[in-house]
Amino acid sequence: MGRYVIIFLLATLITIVLGLALPELTIFIFGPGEYLIPILLSLFACFIITQLFYIIGLLKKKS
Repeated sequence: MGRYVIIFLLATLITIVLGLALPELTIFIFGPGEYLIPILLSLFACFIITQLFYIIGLLKKKS
């Protein structure tokens, strides 16, 4: 289970770093404050990807 927590935390860290760094570069194009929704969607995607890894691991153990 610890492996999946690490996968989730690394994906979350990468999402937050990119989500906060990239809008600073494009703030003149999109305007300030319009990057909260993409960060939240990315966090949700990280959770789903981690759950998929967990399910794949369960299926490998079962067979």
